This record gives sequence, C-alpha cells and structure tokens, in this order.
Amino acid sequence: MCVNKYSKLFLATLLSIIGLFFAFKGENLDELSYHMVRVDITGITLASILLILSCFVRAFRWQLLLRPFDHITFSQVFGATMVGYFGNGVLAFRLGELLKAYSVTKNNKKINLMQSFGTVIIERILDVGAVIAIFALLIPWFPFDDKYIKYGAFGFTGITLIIIFSLYLAIKYSWINKIKGYKIFKSKHGQKLLLSFDSLFEGLTILNRTDSSLQIISSSIVLWSIYFIETIILIKACGLDLGVIDAGIILFLGSIAIGIPALPGSAGTYDAGIKYSLIIVFGIASERALNYAIISHAVAYFPLLIIGFFYFLIGNVSLTEIKRIESVK
Repeated sequence: MCVNKYSKLFLATLLSIIGLFFAFKGENLDELSYHMVRVDITGITLASILLILSCFVRAFRWQLLLRPFDHITFSQVFGATMVGYFGNGVLAFRLGELLKAYSVTKNNKKINLMQSFGTVIIERILDVGAVIAIFALLIPWFPFDDKYIKYGAFGFTGITLIIIFSLYLAIKYSWINKIKGYKIFKSKHGQKLLLSFDSLFEGLTILNRTDSSLQIISSSIVLWSIYFIETIILIKACGLDLGVIDAGIILFLGSIAIGIPALPGSAGTYDAGIKYSLIIVFGIASERALNYAIISHAVAYFPLLIIGFFYFLIGNVSLTEIKRIESVK
C-alpha cells in the first residue's frame, strides 16, 4: 500500500517536472515578462469573479445530488466544495475530492463518507460528460491534422466512455451483490471493505433516486457555459486573436490537460499542455502561448485556493483527519 502510494507520488512528480521543463524550455523570459505585464487586469478580474460564481453553481448541483440522503444546507455544501478545491491545490493524488466528501459529512449522521464520495464521483462523471459533449459539438472544426491532439482527444473520450459504461453495468446488474459471497469478503476487514463498496455504490446510484434530474443537467450546462465564457475573456485579456470556436477547443484541451496525474494544482502538465496546444493548433508564438497558460492556470488556482483555505480553517478539519482520509483512499 505504502509502496503504491510512493510510486504514484513519484510518477506525479516526474510528470510535473517534465511538464515544467517543456513549458519553459527555450523560452525568452524577457519576452514572456513583456507579455505578462500587458495582460488586461480587468479581464483577469472578471474571469476570476466568473470562476468563483461557478463554484456556487457547482455547489448547488452537488446539493441536488446529496438531497436523497439528506437536505444539507447550501452554506455547508458550498463550504465543503471550497475545501475540496483547497485540498486539490495542496494535496497529492487529488485528495481534495475525498476531503470535500468528508467535510460535508463531518457533522451529519444521515450520510457517510463513501456515500458522499459516490456523489462526488457522479459530479466528475457529469463533468467529463460535458467535456465529451463539447468535443462532439466541435468535431467539424477540431484540429485532427495533428496526430497527438487527435489521439489525445479520442483516447480521452474512449477511456471515459468505457469507464462510464462499466459503472453503468456494475450498477444495472448489481455487481456489489454478486461479489458478497467471495471468500475475500468473509473476514472482518473484508466486511468493512464490502460495506465501503456498498456505500460508494449507493452514492453512484443517486441519479436513479433523485427527482432533480432536470435541475442537475441544467446546472451542468450553466456551469460549463461559465467556464466557456471565462475562457473567452482570458483569451482576450492575454491579447490572443482567437474566436469563439477556438475558445471551445482550448477549453476541451485544457480539461484533458488538467486531468493528467501531476503534483497538486496540475503543476507543469497543464502549462505544457496548453502552451503546445496553442502553438500546434493555432500557430501562437511560444512566449504568448506560455503567457496564456500561466495566466489561465493562475486564475483557476489562486482564487479558489485562498477561499478554500478560509473554509478549511473555519471547518476545523485537522491534519489527523486528513491522514485518515488519505488512508481511505
């Protein structure tokens, strides 16, 4: 278990270092600084406000997913959402997702950690579904000429669909009930593991038990519309001459880049991914491409980290609890 954890940390660190190396390789730092100081601050501010607004929409959607378990107040759900962003920004292995699930169940006896985590997974499935929908809409304009971008787009879409289909089969045919008779689950630890799986699947099946499906889908559309508008604003703020369709392509490719395993905050991998996407697809100069990558990364990282840290402090989540959450994962 420990070896597996450290091997994953090594891989994430290696990918981040490689990403940072290629992001800054051969860059003229004076030229980069020239572009950075000329970024439109008004645009950056507006994009940051939109990003914070998106957190309210995300929290509302999660509240709807949690409702079949308990009617948790919006302030609690929003606070847990921001704590999750803080966790993803400072902890490896995207532990912020578990920290988010834990925060909303800390003082609630009607929903346990794994049930809550199941709804967080559903959240991510809704997000990747939105990303795939964006890709489908952009197919007529998508830059399939570059083989790496083509393979990345289809690879991401294919793997995502396989995972979603596998989860669908697991839920439809009640795989959790079929594995209960296995010898491995007869022991004390096996029973605990089975109970965790059972709670997790209960969270995953929440869409079958909610009467808010239309609101959940609508909030997902609003959420990703905000991300799209934010991308357009950041493109203009960085002085890039790109259109609306181009912004959609950048949003899609950025969503893939941010999902690559890396150190907290997608350090290195996002920057390199966005930089080379802009260079290869749109022919943007290297320094201007890196400038956009850094600025967009900073806007997506620091506002949520700061607000998340505030909610982390007032939520009284201790380091001991974080270690316990890490052991669950």
